[in-house]
Amino acid sequence: MTYSVLIVEDDAMVSSINKRYVERIPEFKVTGVAASVKEAMKLTKKYLFDLLLIDIHLTNESGVDLIKMLRKEEYPADFIMITAINEQETIELCAQYGAVDYILKPFQFDRFQKSMLRFKQQKELLNAQNKMAQADIDQFYWLEKEQEQKHTEIELEKGLTEQTLQLILAVVDSFEHAFTIQELTEKMSLSHVSIRKYIHYLEKNDFLEVEQRYGTVGRPTNFYKKKF
Repeated sequence: MTYSVLIVEDDAMVSSINKRYVERIPEFKVTGVAASVKEAMKLTKKYLFDLLLIDIHLTNESGVDLIKMLRKEEYPADFIMITAINEQETIELCAQYGAVDYILKPFQFDRFQKSMLRFKQQKELLNAQNKMAQADIDQFYWLEKEQEQKHTEIELEKGLTEQTLQLILAVVDSFEHAFTIQELTEKMSLSHVSIRKYIHYLEKNDFLEVEQRYGTVGRPTNFYKKKF
């Protein structure tokens, strides 16, 4: 089964990172992206999503209002809140409206993946049988999945971080053409040296391909583009 995910996030770069995170996990697919409560409500009236990833602090809006409206309409989806807001009142309110998890920004992929796999585990338990024994209910509410979740990850080299890598990948996604390291540097608040390390890492791991182009004088310039 593939779980359909709607991302509700008004920052395009963060939305792109969240999408990349989702689609690194088997059986999850982003099928909708909204930058506002209005856009999210419009999509939920047309499509049935399994899971919504919702930022609370949207432009002049609150993601909490979105879950209130969806609960009022008995929309059959689960919510995971992804936000920088860490006030107790907001966390408690989201729990009262049925959010299955609450992830604080900034976060690492491992924490995000744990939340998604826990959601998947709960869905599998519910779909497995109509009537559940107490042991099954305990597992649904409290216990971590015993079976080890296996996933293939390319190990990061020393000095590189997952968060920065995802930021760079998000900017790479924004290019409609082959780009240079200089062009990438101009879009980010990172040094040319740091970005070069990440680009070489992505090239070595077969994510990017490089093409050398010669100008009228001097050394050739490397242009990079995604392989997929």
